[in-house]
Amino acid sequence: MFEKLKNFFVSLTEFNRSFWSANISELFERVAFYGMTSFLVIYLTEVRGIDESLAISVNGNFGLFVYGLPVLSGFIADWLGFRRAIMMAYGVLAVGYFLAGHLTTFWPIMGALFLVAFGASLIKPCITGTVQKTSPAALGAVGFSIYYMLVNIGGFLAPNTTGLVAETYGVENVFLASTVAVLLALVLIFFIFKEPEEAEVDKVAQSLGGFVRNFMTVIKNGRLMLLFLFVAGYWSMFFQFFGALPLYLRTDLGIESERLIGLIISLDALTIVIFQVIVGYLVRNIETGRAVLLGVIISSVGILAMGLHAAVWLVGIGIFFFALGEMTYAAHFYKYLGDMAPKDQVGMYMGFAFLPIAIGSFVSGIIGGPVLELARETLQQPQVAWFIFGGVGAVSALGIALLVYVFPPRETAEETAGPDTGSVDPETPQAMEQPEGQEEDRF
Repeated sequence: MFEKLKNFFVSLTEFNRSFWSANISELFERVAFYGMTSFLVIYLTEVRGIDESLAISVNGNFGLFVYGLPVLSGFIADWLGFRRAIMMAYGVLAVGYFLAGHLTTFWPIMGALFLVAFGASLIKPCITGTVQKTSPAALGAVGFSIYYMLVNIGGFLAPNTTGLVAETYGVENVFLASTVAVLLALVLIFFIFKEPEEAEVDKVAQSLGGFVRNFMTVIKNGRLMLLFLFVAGYWSMFFQFFGALPLYLRTDLGIESERLIGLIISLDALTIVIFQVIVGYLVRNIETGRAVLLGVIISSVGILAMGLHAAVWLVGIGIFFFALGEMTYAAHFYKYLGDMAPKDQVGMYMGFAFLPIAIGSFVSGIIGGPVLELARETLQQPQVAWFIFGGVGAVSALGIALLVYVFPPRETAEETAGPDTGSVDPETPQAMEQPEGQEEDRF
């Protein structure tokens, strides 16, 4: 055991400075991003006077752009080269964060948030692409393990750091803290990062045309679209942690401390950091579809538990169980998606893996405000909102069960395989498959 541990630490020296600078900069970026999103709804409602339902909707639409744009922004990363694209992304993020915290009217704030969404979407393919290109051939899984661990650590640090800032200096200064974090990331890239591989413009131009064909192929696959729809329902529960939850904690549970709100929101990431290796080991041999289904069920139970009673401790338990389900789900979803794809189009399908996450964020914005208002104003029991949010997850579980047991993935893939319409280059960030047994990052 000690020998293996020693070999692991020795292997870390084989990663170059571009790998380390990119990953550490991503940690700063996650601190900025989740630090801001944890208090975005509170900022919009309490500082800028925006209606709660509209604020939650803004949060959902923001996520739609953040997780929907990477499908296209990967082309920009290839065209500019990773170094220039990362620096541009961090520059755009710094401007967006700063303006969002200083502008006072609705549409200018929306414009600033769009800059943040674009910058965040551009970072994703750049960093994951760098990890893939700079990891030694025999250490690819280790490279992605380092990446996933750092972004999850960032996901934990973010709400706690900005919670302290919000409590000490005011919620509007959360955006200034996010600005500083991405500027530190920019400085790190400027002085240390070197381009791992020159972008090939002709290849990008080809990919743009291929993207349109691939997109049409994907959306014509009815079973795949059903999977994306059900998975979107699952992720709609997750995004309530940044939409409805801050308002529920503040207004309905009476938590005034931003630091405590940040700590509660960070429990999901903390659970993943602590238990991801254990859960990954325990679920490693479960068939992919059943593991995805099990993960959705566990997470839904966690959200449903939050509706039993209006109590902070139940919120904590619910988040803990959601995280356990998330780890179970994430360790197998990409493999399940690959099994569902026709054998000659796996890379193409992986390029659209973020689509259900984007849709889930959008759905959370649509239902979050009205559901919370219904539970609070009409039913006089605000905790019931979590029964409804968890119910969406339960419906998603039923749908996934249908796909798993009625339409097994590989059988489905073989039945629906058509002529090859071109696939995304498996070496590009958009098509990259997550190593089996690893947890999904904090996006």
